[in-house]
Amino acid sequence: MLSHRQIPTFFYDAKDFNIIIKLNKEQESQFDNILQQTWKQAEEAKAFRYILNIRSSKSLKGEYRFLAQLNPERAQCRRAPESVTSMLQPFNSIGFNFTKLAQQEILFDIGNGDTNDIIAINASPLEQGHCLVLTERLKCLPQIMTEYSLYKVTELCLLSNSWSLRAIFNSLCAHASVNHLHWHLYYLKYEMLLEYIDLCSYTSNVYLLINYPAKGFCLKLSSFKNIRDFVSQTFLIVNYLQSHQVAHNVYITRAKSGLNDDLYNDIRIYIWARKPSPGIKDTTAFIPAVCELFGHLSIRDENIYNNLTEDKVSNVLNDITDEYFLSVKDKLKYFLEK
Repeated sequence: MLSHRQIPTFFYDAKDFNIIIKLNKEQESQFDNILQQTWKQAEEAKAFRYILNIRSSKSLKGEYRFLAQLNPERAQCRRAPESVTSMLQPFNSIGFNFTKLAQQEILFDIGNGDTNDIIAINASPLEQGHCLVLTERLKCLPQIMTEYSLYKVTELCLLSNSWSLRAIFNSLCAHASVNHLHWHLYYLKYEMLLEYIDLCSYTSNVYLLINYPAKGFCLKLSSFKNIRDFVSQTFLIVNYLQSHQVAHNVYITRAKSGLNDDLYNDIRIYIWARKPSPGIKDTTAFIPAVCELFGHLSIRDENIYNNLTEDKVSNVLNDITDEYFLSVKDKLKYFLEK
């Protein structure tokens, strides 16, 4: 429920979680309603840098069903990304950070009402409902994942009754634009290959994503007794990458058994170790951040959009993940099995 404060607070508990969802038969949960309603209100209040306008969408021909969307405003109107040169880069209180949000950018509190845990708009949206999950915001933590933030965002995914809500994380040197701890949350109403692609066994409740250009690791909620164990094992892997300064991207999605299944009865978390990308990112180029690794290509340039092919995308994804996947795979297995 929402309390009636200047910034409303959304209270929830485990009974509000939706474990199984039917495709196209969903009834929006209270969380979906409030997220979409407050997001629309922020849009009407002109809190965004532009009104979301995806000019064109297409599924690239081929086996991977990559989804390309043309969204040029995201390059032209967004805030200039921060220059990130190291995964150890400290939080900088002088530059832009999420303590400096305008009140109209904050949608609601997901903690105890002190605005430390909040959902805020992403002022440069790439899809409907695109917002930021800011946990322990007032601690001014750098963009290094915490187990608490992973747990909180997993809970938010379960609060949704929509198969299309996704959560994403870019580490430093993996196209994070702001060095202040944050996740992205957005609705993507396209059925994607990685919702059901076959995985290979690896080690206790961890799988490998092999039959795909961006090779990585995957965990499924159904493999665990509870959410806490699911999150703890996921964080073990992410924290291994963080402690070894390996750039990484993380994607959380609803999952189902196969292409023609309309029952979403699982959650998958994908983790990619990847080639670092330090410096200021070129917002007009094809940027292989977390969405792109998942197969959702947000393209800012019409010429790039018109000339995209599955082979071109596959080559880019393979180039940034293959070497790093191979370099950590055996060491990580040894670490997990100790």
